[in-house]
Amino acid sequence: MNIFEKIKIDLDVKEIPTDSLAYIGDAVFNLYIKLYYFKKASAYNLHKKSQNFINRKFQAEILDLLLPLLNEEELAFVKRGINSKGAGKYGNDPSYRKSTGLEVLIGYLYLTNQQRLYELLKEVIK
Repeated sequence: MNIFEKIKIDLDVKEIPTDSLAYIGDAVFNLYIKLYYFKKASAYNLHKKSQNFINRKFQAEILDLLLPLLNEEELAFVKRGINSKGAGKYGNDPSYRKSTGLEVLIGYLYLTNQQRLYELLKEVIK
């Protein structure tokens, strides 16, 4: 059993505000990356190494790689994130909009289909 299978929450994800899904997705993505590097880095270097992956530029690149693997519903949540009010926080920065789209996708999948989320995150690490 992995960390994504341990917590189950019964919510209607379509009613959760987009910015809240992005917040959840950001937390899950951060945790996943840090757990991945935990065995490969000392505590001193863990934050430094994980920051290479936890930034809007890299997250935008990840989304570009994942887009061909997504189904219609997943793409709808990505678009919701890209077009959200929170994604416009830095003006029209395409990287920030895409990273928000990725975070919304991760938040959505964390709450609805953790096995699918785990499959996609494994693709990210490759």
